[in-house]
Amino acid sequence: MRPRYHYAPTANWLSDPNGLVWQDGEWHMFYQYNPFGEDWCHMSWGHAVSPDLAHWQEMPVALAEEDQTMIFSGSAVIDHVGSAGFGNDAMVAIYTGARTDRAHQFQCIAASNDRGRTFVKHPGNPVLDRTMADFRDPNVFWHEPSRRWIMVVVLSDENRALLYASTDLKAWAELSEIPTDDAPGHLWECPYLVELPVEGSGETRWLFKVDVLSGAPGSGALYRVGTFDGERFEPQTAWQLADHGDEFYAAIGWNDPRDRSGRPAWLGWMGNHAVQKHLPRQGWRGAMSLPRRLSLRMAGDGFLLVQEIEPTCRALFGNPEAMSLGQGPRPLAASALLSVRAGDTCHFAICDDAGRNLSCSLRAGQFQVDRRDPVTPQLDRTSTMAVGVDAPVSIWLDSGSIEVIAGGGTACLTLQHRLQGEAWAIRGEGRLDALYLASKA
Repeated sequence: MRPRYHYAPTANWLSDPNGLVWQDGEWHMFYQYNPFGEDWCHMSWGHAVSPDLAHWQEMPVALAEEDQTMIFSGSAVIDHVGSAGFGNDAMVAIYTGARTDRAHQFQCIAASNDRGRTFVKHPGNPVLDRTMADFRDPNVFWHEPSRRWIMVVVLSDENRALLYASTDLKAWAELSEIPTDDAPGHLWECPYLVELPVEGSGETRWLFKVDVLSGAPGSGALYRVGTFDGERFEPQTAWQLADHGDEFYAAIGWNDPRDRSGRPAWLGWMGNHAVQKHLPRQGWRGAMSLPRRLSLRMAGDGFLLVQEIEPTCRALFGNPEAMSLGQGPRPLAASALLSVRAGDTCHFAICDDAGRNLSCSLRAGQFQVDRRDPVTPQLDRTSTMAVGVDAPVSIWLDSGSIEVIAGGGTACLTLQHRLQGEAWAIRGEGRLDALYLASKA
């Protein structure tokens, strides 16, 4: 069953978000896409646009695999002054070209002068090539203090990232390295380097996020906070976990425009390469998380990443009602927003007719989700995170996913699920402080 308020393609495989960029009132979301089926293959860039980050329109494929070269992950920028020679305000995609024999990856660019509807690949590609098999996922942004483009890109199999600079998006000079430095797991992907506001201070710091394909906790989305001077990222914190669930991967952001608090928005793929291939076929596979606004919060001597669901997504829901859980099973709409006071004790389970079950519990400042699926047992998982007692726990439930935001945004947990049907049964103990049903998605 398709999600009601999360983005998913009409058909075929979707994974990593790519090229998140805003232009002329449209939020663009490109993404890893297989135009020919629901398995990972023939990677190209799918495309969707939104006026508000809540309602999405699917567009034709933007960049297609050709000449035995797949279009892997990357980013997009608006070249306002035409520094790359494609014209003022050209939309420029910076992506990894990946040979289908998996022996060679290199960085390429393509340009659009019609708001992302069509792209022309640069005839001088590749613009950056180290003649390697695992060199991918360029994240590019304009750095105003140094008046140049910055790229962070990973040497995946070596678990390290490199920083480059360019004035024209074509010629790139290496600047520095972001090392492994005791990061857990193996095989780095999808780096993201961004300046974020520090709540209540008027200051900013830089966040470096990278995804680790295997061996890291949660989905593998790790981050550090530090400073960036246009040449080098200097970390000020240890590695931390961006999401405690199993399906929040490859997150990148729209660096602009920001909200009144200076916060950019990002989103991630609600999927996991280890389990996606086991999911039953239904014609399409993969969905995106809701967009989340990003900031930093001082915590002791360090900083925590704060994620808040994009406010326009909250407008998709109707008025709240309270629900007592101690009166036997009750029907629950497949798309709902639940809120629980963090200091309460609460337990509830949601199930469908096939025996699939999501069991959620809040006790002593810990929130736990048990996912059980007798049809697809590869999904069985228990995820836990500390949530504190001073902020509500928000549970965004949709067909195919659950996103939990707690701790005032410092604790997040994202999972996909396979509960089927338009309504499910909920039972438990305690009380839901508020229940909102999706009414405008």
